[in-house]
Amino acid sequence: MTQEIMAKIELGGVLGKTFGKTHQRLVCTTSEAVRALCCTIPGFEQFLNNSKSRGLTYAVFRGKKNIGVDDLSFPVTDDVIRIVPVVIGSKRGGLLQVIFGAVMVAAAFWTGGASVAAWGAMHTGLAMTGVSMMLGGIIQMLSPQPGGLAMKDQGENKPSYAFGAPVNTVSQGYPVPIGYGKRRIGGAVISAGIYVEDQQ
Repeated sequence: MTQEIMAKIELGGVLGKTFGKTHQRLVCTTSEAVRALCCTIPGFEQFLNNSKSRGLTYAVFRGKKNIGVDDLSFPVTDDVIRIVPVVIGSKRGGLLQVIFGAVMVAAAFWTGGASVAAWGAMHTGLAMTGVSMMLGGIIQMLSPQPGGLAMKDQGENKPSYAFGAPVNTVSQGYPVPIGYGKRRIGGAVISAGIYVEDQQ
């Protein structure tokens, strides 16, 4: 059995503003620290469970090390436990091991043998969801993000209404839509030219 330590827990961002920035709890593991906060702070568990609908996920740090779901059950040391909200889809979010609030609560309330049967029933769905989340994070980290066009007074960057698009978004790296049937999208001019001819 691991020894209980008075752990300092720091909540960042909206968590810190809503529930207080610094807390101390006598815990053995990081998941137990989350469970202790859920049991002692009114509304904390519900906030974590509803975080995905708010567009939030969480990065958990023990000291300076960003930890994942597997590390939540490791014994707590003298390091500060920090829980920091990260906006889902932010480019920086792909670099961190992010943990959804609901997953954190589920890991905190893991009871061992009593929940093995339920865990086995949900394993396939959770595994597929986890794999898709991992692939999404990897793709987000690997894909380059093209810089936006600077709207300057140069002729090539002024908005073009010639083909129905209010903003000229044609730049290297942007996808080119291929329209079939009736056009209901803004046009992307790939190549265009104007010439003058005499009418007689």
